[in-house]
Amino acid sequence: MSIVSIETDPVQRAWESSFLARLPDAAQRELLATAHEEEIFPEQNVYREMLEPRFSFVALVVSGMLRSYVTSAGGRRIAARYWGPGQVVGLTSVVLHGAPSGVEAIRRGSLLRLDPITLERLGRTDGKVAWAIAQELACRLVEGAANRVPQTFGSVRVRVAWHLLKLSVDVEGRQTVRVTQQELADSVGSVREVVGRVLLALCDEGILCREGSTIVIRDPQRMASLSQGDEEEQTPQPPVGGHHRPLQARDSRKA
Repeated sequence: MSIVSIETDPVQRAWESSFLARLPDAAQRELLATAHEEEIFPEQNVYREMLEPRFSFVALVVSGMLRSYVTSAGGRRIAARYWGPGQVVGLTSVVLHGAPSGVEAIRRGSLLRLDPITLERLGRTDGKVAWAIAQELACRLVEGAANRVPQTFGSVRVRVAWHLLKLSVDVEGRQTVRVTQQELADSVGSVREVVGRVLLALCDEGILCREGSTIVIRDPQRMASLSQGDEEEQTPQPPVGGHHRPLQARDSRKA
């Protein structure tokens, strides 16, 4: 039987798909006793990054999407990771009493705010709670290491593919993304013009297409492969109905 007593189906689904459902029943009841749901809106700062973190924050994502970010010296925000329904954001800040990265909403939804002091106390006094937290953090460490390879060593093309997949939502059986070129450029640590050329190339290859302001991922399998760096270079394809002009050998003799 579910421990979640909040009569909201999305909350219950998010809770049961999170690591919180693995906590002892008594611990779950304690956390829910002071939990409250709140709405989030795009560009809302949920947790501001600080050079010297001074407080903890923890919440279950019920719906919508958030991203953790770090800010460069030039003031550009670079996405570190994304958070969707069923994920608990802010867990590191509970263990470390703060976090150096910020968290902002990028898609409207809601959070179930939990009391970080209660979670810390349970972790210190209940071995099963401590082990569940340790398992969750270990899973994030492994996931982060896997994502860091394409994010660190991958080309802009690879990074764009990775972020588009993370931002995509299923709409009538199709994966769609609503993001501006500037937002995407900030996320991948590039500039709008370069990202624009990458998007155009992906459209020419049939991996993406545009429908107004929406990007549709037409080939999710290739997109997933590309996001892991498996398709770094693509052989240019002639446009539909057209032909490439053959390249002529350059004369190496001086005029």
